Amino acid sequence: MSDPHDTPPLVGAVNYKGAPPTNTLVTAAFIGMTIVVLYLGAGIFVPLVLAVLLAFALAPVVHRLRRLHLPHIVAVLLAVLLAGAVLSTIGYIVATQLIKLAGDLPRYQTTVIEKFTALQQTLGGEGGTGFLSSFGDAIGQLQGQLEAADGAETTRPMPVVITNDAAGPLAMVQSVLSSVLGPLTTAAIVAVFLIFLLLEREDLRDRFLKLVSRGDLRTSTKVMNEAAARVGRYLLVQFCVNLSYGVVYGTGLSLIGVPNAVLWGLLAAIFRYIPFVGTLIASSIPFTLAFAVDPGWSMLLYSVALFATLELVTTNAIEPRLYGSSTGLSPLAVLVAAMFWATLWGPIGLILSTPITVCLVVLGRYVPQLQFFETLLGSEPVLEPTERFYQRLVAGNTVEAIELAEEYVGEHDLQRFYQEIAMPALRLAEADLDTNANDVAHRRRVVESLSGVVDDLDDDLGRHAVEAEKPQVLCIGGRTELDGSAALLLGRLLETEYAISVMPPLAVRQESIGQLDLEGVRVVCLCYLGESMRSYLRYVARRLHRRQPGLVVIACVFNDDMATAEAGELNVDMVARNIEEAATAVRVEMAEPEGGTPALEATDPLGAAADMAWIRQLARPEGPVAERLREIAVTMEVPVAVVDLRQDEAGGSNGSSTPATPHGASTVAALAMSTGEVVVVTDVRSDARFSADPALLENGIGFCVSVPLVGGDGEIVGALSLLDQEARSSFGAEDAEKLSLLALHLMQDAANGHLAVANGSGKGPGEGSRSH
Repeated sequence: MSDPHDTPPLVGAVNYKGAPPTNTLVTAAFIGMTIVVLYLGAGIFVPLVLAVLLAFALAPVVHRLRRLHLPHIVAVLLAVLLAGAVLSTIGYIVATQLIKLAGDLPRYQTTVIEKFTALQQTLGGEGGTGFLSSFGDAIGQLQGQLEAADGAETTRPMPVVITNDAAGPLAMVQSVLSSVLGPLTTAAIVAVFLIFLLLEREDLRDRFLKLVSRGDLRTSTKVMNEAAARVGRYLLVQFCVNLSYGVVYGTGLSLIGVPNAVLWGLLAAIFRYIPFVGTLIASSIPFTLAFAVDPGWSMLLYSVALFATLELVTTNAIEPRLYGSSTGLSPLAVLVAAMFWATLWGPIGLILSTPITVCLVVLGRYVPQLQFFETLLGSEPVLEPTERFYQRLVAGNTVEAIELAEEYVGEHDLQRFYQEIAMPALRLAEADLDTNANDVAHRRRVVESLSGVVDDLDDDLGRHAVEAEKPQVLCIGGRTELDGSAALLLGRLLETEYAISVMPPLAVRQESIGQLDLEGVRVVCLCYLGESMRSYLRYVARRLHRRQPGLVVIACVFNDDMATAEAGELNVDMVARNIEEAATAVRVEMAEPEGGTPALEATDPLGAAADMAWIRQLARPEGPVAERLREIAVTMEVPVAVVDLRQDEAGGSNGSSTPATPHGASTVAALAMSTGEVVVVTDVRSDARFSADPALLENGIGFCVSVPLVGGDGEIVGALSLLDQEARSSFGAEDAEKLSLLALHLMQDAANGHLAVANGSGKGPGEGSRSH
């Protein structure tokens, strides 16, 4: 019997890397102190952060220049000069366009005057009877009344202020220099920081790791790499989005006829780096220009419509998809971060808000004390699908629970929903029951909400139960109403195949089990979610067998406490540890002739489980099958050929209690068995599906191909895999067909008895090897 303390946690249990509990007060004090330091040291931190951000953007450029065998310092200087040239070009285009616009403004003065005159006539009316005239008269009367009321007051002397309006040349120079030198100084500091960051990138990284790693270089390196990757992706995606926005906006304005459309498209692309308000600021000028240029109103209306359409599409359709995947931030987090950093550092904070917040979210993923950053700001769901579904059940929110269920069933199927979502949710409810057994209302909400979800799914899927006078299968909740819900799920899964009756725990209580109607019943499924139910289950099974000998009793134990329980120990015929295994067990028992011997020939052309010794032999390293695998390896020109067997839920392979020999191909073979197709991995390191697979990496496998092995009944029983430590350039269709043919011959020889089992009997399944 396993120690309950060694059992894995339930779905949804929190076990965050074994970290000790966080001291909330210390963390809050540290964050508050950090905010004060950032605010007071804005003059130093803003240029530094800008330089770090530009270093992220220019690092790939420096890396490419280094690959051209340029010295490191030359590559850095070239990258910085290239960035400076790009910024200077943009500034030159903006300046020339603004100068041209300033020269054209007098031409638009007449149009503006005419439009304002027309507006005044339209709104003011003739003879002072218009809206504006009436409104102005009302304001004048009110002002007259207020002046009459204040007339009795003593008139106060008007203060006289002596000023010197004639500013000298020196004052004008100082004013200009003060407005120009500030940005130039900041730009110079950023450039200096940037050059040194790129030159000393590796050394600074090593020093930072030494400072923060505390000996855990693996985690610290992972944090830095992920933060750099996310920030780099964000900058690239932002540049592409802003550039596309500017091109489309400038092209649209040009087609509409707005002057200097290139300038406005360029400004729109630049100002989009300022979240939320940047594009509105950049678009206000072309709107004003469209008003001034066109004697009518069509140019202005078309410009506003273009801006609104672009904003709606970009903000609601493009950016959430691209930025969410590249940064890992939720839209609300982007808004809150922009407000916070703008308050802290002003307009520059708006530009830096997203990259800085990305780094905080990455830190929160790996540093327990900062985990709340990822929870509050991250875009990933904070609750697993099972937890979300359980929360809706707890809240009694059946509508949202149904929506989640329908979404999952639409992507998968009903059995997987029961197996992976509904049953784990019941286990969470059972865990809460262990914490507070007196909360009956909570359990009732869960049971009733789940029943409503199941009914709705049956209606949507058009499922209809088999109608019969007497049930063939009883699904009974063992002890509590939560066990009854588990029995309901199992019954609904099988109701379209057999006559099912779902019964509450009351049916097997000591005082009522003798009244249970077992006429026509062939299988009874006893469902238990709680732990320490061995004695209770043994009692119920014994009473059922005593009342009707030959009745098949299946113990459905959906908990970790009885994961190793055997059928003999529980006085039952079979033990199922999940709903899928329970459904399979019912189907197997119902496929047998009533009260007779199992119909082996009808259900298993190759024989019963005892006849599968030749299949179990495939995973052994000795014997004639091993020799055949060596022949296959030579034929396919690979070092190793191995066989993986399909694992059952109990950990065995095809009826055996001995699992298949583990090796690096297991993950690839599992994919081949699940899809029923040949899976080719020519280069493990470049294949996104398996590049991080520990089994492949630990075994040094660079090339792997797996083909499913199909038994005589059409079921996939395993997979044949080819392994090589070196990657290959290709594995064509002819090679795949050749390997499939070899796998077919292997299975045919095994089925015909040409491959002897390991006990040396020399008999295959067709030569009297059955023993029941």
